[in-house]
Amino acid sequence: MGATAGAFEPGKGNIGPAVSFGVGDPVVSPAHGLGQVVAIEKRQIDGVTKDYYVIEVRDTGIRMVVPVETAQVAGLRRPIDRKTATALVDVFKERRPAVSGIPWSRRHRHYQQLLHSGSAAEVARVMRDLLRLRSRKELSFGERKLLDTARRMLVKEVALACGDTEAKVERRFEKALGVTVN
Repeated sequence: MGATAGAFEPGKGNIGPAVSFGVGDPVVSPAHGLGQVVAIEKRQIDGVTKDYYVIEVRDTGIRMVVPVETAQVAGLRRPIDRKTATALVDVFKERRPAVSGIPWSRRHRHYQQLLHSGSAAEVARVMRDLLRLRSRKELSFGERKLLDTARRMLVKEVALACGDTEAKVERRFEKALGVTVN
């Protein structure tokens, strides 16, 4: 199946109509990032037989098993397309932060929610805000961890969508933001 996504809508998740995947299809999990369906298996649990996607996360090699019937509820989606990936550069040019004027603990919680929203645009906003913050001060351990997660999720997905290397995608984001990503 082809990797297509709906139109880019800032602040909106990319979860749309029910999706189905085949073996070999790329898939994005809000919790784990980019992966690939490696199998579709029938499993019996408590006497009920259901189909399950077996997904291998590209970055970690973790294998996830997700019921086919609840894949959309779990936030699984197709990777963004090239047009959407290109539009994400504009998120890095936005001046207004996604979160401002609140204590670190609440900001951290909000960033985690944005990372797990399923929206590539929201992940881009987290990455942008933390890179800007890092250019002004040293990030805390929690902030560095959030930035690494956002970078890992976003750069891999955009690289896949554009057919570019991860390094080239990071340079594109750096240029748009005016800071160094690494």
